[in-house]
Amino acid sequence: MDSRVVLAAFTVGTVVAHGTGHTGGMLVPSGQLSPLQQHLLQELDLCDLPAPERAPESYLARDLDTDEIRDALPTLLWAGLVERCDGDLGSLALTPLGAATLRAAECDELATRLSAVASFADTVAMGAAPRPAGLALRRLADGTWTLEQAKSYVRTGETGADRS
Repeated sequence: MDSRVVLAAFTVGTVVAHGTGHTGGMLVPSGQLSPLQQHLLQELDLCDLPAPERAPESYLARDLDTDEIRDALPTLLWAGLVERCDGDLGSLALTPLGAATLRAAECDELATRLSAVASFADTVAMGAAPRPAGLALRRLADGTWTLEQAKSYVRTGETGADRS
């Protein structure tokens, strides 16, 4: 690992800054990851992965498209969220900045989900039947349904999106 210094500063705009000690700092917005970027960072949080050119099956087994990964990789490398170990065809590893950015994105998702659960409490307080409300609350809390789908299910027995 190089002598990279990582500073995480979470402000109103949720910005993560990092510097390498010999160049200026770089600002990287956190919580603004694409679903593909977040999925890749989550996989790299579990373990290093071989370069996509060297072992595409590692990515396919994780439901990641190697062409999309190759397209996204330069941005992640430039931003300092991911690093290559052992040269271009070595492995990919999550950097401390990448881990902080991933945690910020996950925290944002959980805060949004918790807010939806709290809002749903108003629907339940208005006299919703216990069984549909319980199912809707579980699906809302685990992220399967949106707040609108949960409310629709309690009102109509359908989620509105899939009519299941």
